Amino acid sequence: GSSEGPVRIGIVAGHWPDDAGAVCEDGLTEVGINHEVAERVVELLRKAGYAAEVLAEFSPKLTGYRAAALVSIHADSCNVPEASGFKVARVSASSVPELEDRLVACLSEHYARRTGLAFHRNSITFDMTEYHAFYEIEPQTPGAIIEVGFMAADRRLLTRRQDLVAQGIVDGLICFLEE
Repeated sequence: GSSEGPVRIGIVAGHWPDDAGAVCEDGLTEVGINHEVAERVVELLRKAGYAAEVLAEFSPKLTGYRAAALVSIHADSCNVPEASGFKVARVSASSVPELEDRLVACLSEHYARRTGLAFHRNSITFDMTEYHAFYEIEPQTPGAIIEVGFMAADRRLLTRRQDLVAQGIVDGLICFLEE
C-alpha cells in the first residue's frame, strides 16, 4: 500500500568515483559514461515517482541494501574495435532467481528496443555474474548489471545519446516493477 512510501531503486554508477574503469586511447573513460547515464536514469525514475538514487561503486550503503531493484551500469572497453552490443546479467547463485531472471529479461528487451543495440551473446563474464555488489546487497533485493555498449563501435550512442541509453534502462525497470 501507500504507507510504505515510494518504491526504492538503487543505481550503481560503475567505477564511480574510485577509478576510471576502461579507458580508450583518446582518453574517453568508462566511468564518465556510467556516471552520466546513472544520473539520467535516476532523474527519469524520480520523475516517474520512484525513490531512486545513484550509488558509488563501493558505497557503504550497498551492505544489506534493500530495494525493489538494484542495477549497476557499466560500459565495455575499446579493446575490441568492431564489437557492438550490450549485455545484462544477474548473480549466478541467486536467492530470487525468478525475479532476477525477469529483471534481466525486461532490461534486455526494452534496452534493445530503445537503443537498437543487439544483445552481445556469449560474452557474459565472470566479473558480471560474480559482481561484488550482488554479494553485499540484501539477498532478496533483485539485482542486475548492464554493460550498455562498447566504447568504440557504440561510442556515438554512449556519448551523444545518453538520453536513449538511460531511457532504455528505465523502460526495463518499469517493465519489471509494474508487471
